[in-house]
Amino acid sequence: MKIVILSAVAILLSLPVISTLIPQSGHGPSRTVVASASPQAASVESQAASLGSKQNPCSPPTRLTGTLEETAWRIWVAATCPVNPNQYPYVVWENWLEQDQMYPQDPQNGLKVPNALAPSGPAHLLHASPLALTKHPELTTIVPGLLGGADQNCNKSGTPPPNQPNLTICEEVRLNGSTEDYIAGTNLWNRAGQAQLAAAGADIQFPASSVEIKADWIQLSSIGYNCSSLPASLTRSVHVETIQGDCYALAGMHLISKLTKNWIWATFEAQSSVTNPNRCKDLGCTDLFGSRPVQTFGANTQLTQPLSNLMTAANLAPEWRNYRLDGVQILFTQGGQPTLLGNSIIEGENAGVPLKESSCISCHAVSSIKSDGTDGINLISTVNPVGPPDPLPSPDWIRRDFVWSLFLAK
Repeated sequence: MKIVILSAVAILLSLPVISTLIPQSGHGPSRTVVASASPQAASVESQAASLGSKQNPCSPPTRLTGTLEETAWRIWVAATCPVNPNQYPYVVWENWLEQDQMYPQDPQNGLKVPNALAPSGPAHLLHASPLALTKHPELTTIVPGLLGGADQNCNKSGTPPPNQPNLTICEEVRLNGSTEDYIAGTNLWNRAGQAQLAAAGADIQFPASSVEIKADWIQLSSIGYNCSSLPASLTRSVHVETIQGDCYALAGMHLISKLTKNWIWATFEAQSSVTNPNRCKDLGCTDLFGSRPVQTFGANTQLTQPLSNLMTAANLAPEWRNYRLDGVQILFTQGGQPTLLGNSIIEGENAGVPLKESSCISCHAVSSIKSDGTDGINLISTVNPVGPPDPLPSPDWIRRDFVWSLFLAK
């Protein structure tokens, strides 16, 4: 008998929604092609304007709201609401825990979860991409801290643009309170606890309010910029922070939300030819709610009025208005073909995964644990999963509800 591991507030929603990632006949998996704003998009915009006036922009939705794209944007805007104008943490999600803080080096000492500004460690924790190092461990690099700041463990780009051969990217993954509480309360924070759940055949299910954000930061000095004289054209187009004495640009963001059973997968990038030169070029980007035109293959787009109004109501800093949604994913396949979703920075330049072999939902479905503690991270070292997940190796394994941070448990 399966043991379902649920929190008290866990709600699994199986709703009849339609992904905007569908196959084009004869061309394999791809996104919907929409040449310009359609009557459907206009209707979406009208409905969104009506809904928007009734919701607090800094409170994330508790259910699907309008289209998948609108739901993703509302979660992103709520997480990006301002905290401090001129110092860290700048936005709400920077007050969430970084995933490394959830998994103590010595579980025998128990779990002590610091808050985001705990004096016991650096406030802003950056690290290398686990996916990049799983595939290419030789990419690891140390970014020395400046002005007395701590060193950062980052990685060289797997596939840098030709004019940025020294591109260095640092990553962080933030877990909101619901995610943190579930990991702590179900003993998932240590490997022995996970192994026990696997032995019991447990069904791990995070609560519906769970959200994670993965943020990839480009070390600007690695692409030729001087932190003391950054051009205004750059700082207006991408969010820049000084971290451990060095300057970084936030180029790519993944957001996942448990509002649907298999999570909502959404990815965002800045419209910047400096930090994101390959945005939308491989898969195209489609956003029924927030972008006009609805689809682009690299050209900049404008915000729709409903999204602009939402950002204004949330008082977002100006540079955030230049971020765009690449796409949203909730299904493994559609029309018999695998759906694809990837970020030109996170999967492309950082991990070196070809975007036409990138599926967020499929990759995360591999997150699993065996009853002896063996981790499923080893199952993706040589493959880029797309489509429905392969069966687990044996009944001794269980899936971990798509959450990859759990592989960090000691």
